[in-house]
Amino acid sequence: MTWFTEANTQQDIIDKAPTLAPTFKAFYDSFWQLSSAPPSLLELCRLRVAQLHQSDYQWQHQQIELSTEKRQSLSQWSKSAVYTDAEKACLAFTEVYCMDPQAITDAQAEAVKSELGDAGLVALIEALGLFYGMTRVSQLWGF
Repeated sequence: MTWFTEANTQQDIIDKAPTLAPTFKAFYDSFWQLSSAPPSLLELCRLRVAQLHQSDYQWQHQQIELSTEKRQSLSQWSKSAVYTDAEKACLAFTEVYCMDPQAITDAQAEAVKSELGDAGLVALIEALGLFYGMTRVSQLWGF
């Protein structure tokens, strides 16, 4: 796959596929505009995926600005008072998703649904699939 060799970023690789790039960008950007899952909440989950998989490349990327306190205490989110109940429910869901999506319990899904509704749960699941995939691809490509 020699077309990877000149790429220094994930975006460089996506741009090498001109038929994919605009569609992928529109798809990715759509998650940050959902009314059912606030962008700041999705950013916390995206960052937690990066932390769990030790992806410095994804961790350094900032999609949505978060407070320094939230970023710095993310690895200890369950013990921190800076996170809302909705954020904690989604971060708990994210952690299990990253280990084994089939291990997500009904109680964990209900906790997210009680905070975000059915549409929010679906949005979170779809976003996590994208974040997980992007993190793993970043690692595969050596970023």
